[in-house]
Amino acid sequence: MLDLAPQIKKQVLSTGFEAVGITTAEPLIKGRADLKSFIERNFHGTMSWLSDTHKQRSDPNSFFKEAKSIIIAAHNYYQKNEKIHFPECSGTISIYARGRDYHKVLRNKFKKVLDWLVSVEPGTKGRIFVDSFPIMEKPLAMRAGLGWIAKNTTLILKAKGSYFFLGGIITNLPLPPDEPITSDFCGECRKCQDACPTNAFPEPFQLDARRCISYLTIEHKGNIDRSLGKEMGNYIFGCDICQAVCPWNIRFARDTREKDFQSRYMPADLLLTRLENLSQTQYEKMFEGTPVRRLGYNRFKRNVRVAKKNLKGD
Repeated sequence: MLDLAPQIKKQVLSTGFEAVGITTAEPLIKGRADLKSFIERNFHGTMSWLSDTHKQRSDPNSFFKEAKSIIIAAHNYYQKNEKIHFPECSGTISIYARGRDYHKVLRNKFKKVLDWLVSVEPGTKGRIFVDSFPIMEKPLAMRAGLGWIAKNTTLILKAKGSYFFLGGIITNLPLPPDEPITSDFCGECRKCQDACPTNAFPEPFQLDARRCISYLTIEHKGNIDRSLGKEMGNYIFGCDICQAVCPWNIRFARDTREKDFQSRYMPADLLLTRLENLSQTQYEKMFEGTPVRRLGYNRFKRNVRVAKKNLKGD
């Protein structure tokens, strides 16, 4: 079994992932404590699914009872030539959401790896996770040696940056784990905290999601408080600000090789005057197969209205 791990990693990397690690299926003690504190401080806002499943999230065995090992990988989605911010007259969509929905892309890649694994090791069982099951990807990735959780709570891969999707396979195979990363490499830098227009980071390594532009434009279902909305600029889905100023990204971020993640939109496609007049049918057609489509028409139009107010200076 010891020589199977290198083969697994080779298979994962061959599908387009940039980094892969292996860890045990033991509970995430620190992750559990951090999540508990996050919920107790009500930083999760209206994301009740986090509080409802917080106990299970730190224990992979609650997700897959036969779990012994976890294969976790990171896939680059960055596009260097894509402007982080579009002109004010256009709505800005976070880079990760400008192409095909990553859930489907990554699941297909992991399915190939799992099928291969079953073929070479009969009796293998596994479950794939891609940001859609109650499991803590970032703490697992840190324990598998992929990177560290930064002051803006993203996972940074050394010499690669943080523009990565995470996912993996929980398996019943007893694989040798990689060495974990036990410290961060952010140093004294606080550029991500200082750049956030809504002050969503009350302290290093702490995110108050209720103030985060990504949360406000995607997860929040009600009206957006004007004091926060006016700081959202022209973002209509997600946010890249804290990642864009990170020195690790400025120095190391490279274009993704995955065609499915290439942007489908130019600034002219996202003119706010055009978006505010989209019918529901037009919206669904325009964003079919992308993360923006999962937002729903009403929240999308809400975000466009906020961006229009900001453009007018209301």
